[in-house]
Amino acid sequence: MAPAPEPLAISSSKKKLAGFGVGSAACAAFGIKWWMVADAALVGTGVAVIGIGFFALGGLYCFVKMWDRRPGLVLDRDGIIDNSTGVAAGRVRWEEITDIRFRMMGRQRFVTIDVVDPRRFVERGGAVRRLMTRLNTTTLGSPINIATDGLAISPDELFRQIEIFYAAYGRRR
Repeated sequence: MAPAPEPLAISSSKKKLAGFGVGSAACAAFGIKWWMVADAALVGTGVAVIGIGFFALGGLYCFVKMWDRRPGLVLDRDGIIDNSTGVAAGRVRWEEITDIRFRMMGRQRFVTIDVVDPRRFVERGGAVRRLMTRLNTTTLGSPINIATDGLAISPDELFRQIEIFYAAYGRRR
């Protein structure tokens, strides 16, 4: 029998966060430019304002997350602590997990965690967080989706490490 794995803390990729932040700032700037040339056209102005708001919030999130010293993901004997995104799941205990899958949506890679009671994770947090978690559940089939691109580990290695911990501490149902 293999020895139990030691706790593993995986940091957020500061380099990727910086890239996402710069991209968000550029898109927000494009939205401002679009707003200035929309000539009060309702649709153009509406799209510009929504784009500015969305990308400005995305850039702000990246800036704040770059200074967050907490790991993006922790694997330990009790489960997973997901702090990888703005709608991260938090603590997920191994006994709550029923399956672990690797998913792709466009070019974004996810580790999708199926749980016994998805509703418990959907109903956590404020209204915006609940809405985003519901969208994740509808789109990817689970409220817990760890975006691998924001972590300082390769997607294959992340999946392998989660599988090792799940084999050591989880209960297969």
